[in-house]
Amino acid sequence: MSSIGKGFALILILIMAISCVSLFMTKPALAQSIPKPSVPTFTTKFVNASYNVTTTNSYTGKSETQQISNDSVEITIKNQQLDYSINGLSYQIYFDVRAKPHFADNWTELYPLENLTSSHNNVAFSYAQYIDDSLPQSISSYTISTLPVLSTDIYGASASSYEIQTFYSGNENRNSGYASFLTAIPYGGQVDFQVEAFIGHNSTYWYIQHPLFPTYGGLYEPAIAYDSSSGWSSTQTITIGENSTSSSPTPNSTSTPTVPEASYFAFGRLLLVPNQL
Repeated sequence: MSSIGKGFALILILIMAISCVSLFMTKPALAQSIPKPSVPTFTTKFVNASYNVTTTNSYTGKSETQQISNDSVEITIKNQQLDYSINGLSYQIYFDVRAKPHFADNWTELYPLENLTSSHNNVAFSYAQYIDDSLPQSISSYTISTLPVLSTDIYGASASSYEIQTFYSGNENRNSGYASFLTAIPYGGQVDFQVEAFIGHNSTYWYIQHPLFPTYGGLYEPAIAYDSSSGWSSTQTITIGENSTSSSPTPNSTSTPTVPEASYFAFGRLLLVPNQL
C-alpha cells in the first residue's frame, strides 16, 4: 500500500507540474500586458476672479483704478485607481486636455504625445512616443488644472476678448513658460473641452546634440514613455467672460483600469515549497 501511495503521489505531482508548465507557457502575454485607463470623468468652469486696485498718484494726488486680471479656466478630473508594476517599474496615470470653439471642429491639444528618439546605435535610431507635460494624476481624489485667461484688445476698446494660456515646461524645441492656447475669444464665447487619460512609466529618450550630424554625440534624458490611453471623454462646454460651470458629467465608464491576473510566478513558487508533512 505504501508503494501504491507513493506512486499515486508521484503521479499527482507530475500532473501539477504539467499544469503549471502549461500555465507558464500561456500566461506571459497576459501577465505582462499594460492596463488601459478608463475614460475620464471631469467638470470645467470659467472663474471670473479679476479685481480692481485703486492707488493715488504721488504727483497729481488723483486716484487711479487698475483692473488686475485673475480669470481662469478650472478643469477638475476624477482620479482613477492604478496599482501596477513590472519588474519593479511602476506605471502612472496622466491626463491630456483638448479644446475647440463650440461651433467649430478643430480640436487643439494642450499636451500631445511626442515622437522622440528612444535609442541609438551608431547610425541607427529608433523612435517611440512619450508623454510630454501631461497632467500627472494627483494623490487626492481629483486632479485640478488651472489655465490662465487674459483679456485682449483684439476687437478694440469697445469689445472684450480673451485668450486661454497653458504652461509648458520646455525642452530643446521651446522655452518654458506660459503660451497662448486659444485666442480671440469674444465675451460670451463658448469653448468645448475633452480629457483623455494616459498610462506611462519613467524612461529615457536619446537627445541628439548635433541635429545635422546626429552620430557625433548625444545623451539620455529622463522622459515618460507612453503605454496606453483611454480615448477622449464626453464634451463639456463653458462660456467665457462670466462665471460658468459645465453640467455635471455622466461617467463614460465606472470601471477602474484593468490589472492583469496574478503572475504565473506565484504558481511556480507552489512547486518550490518543501513538503512539511
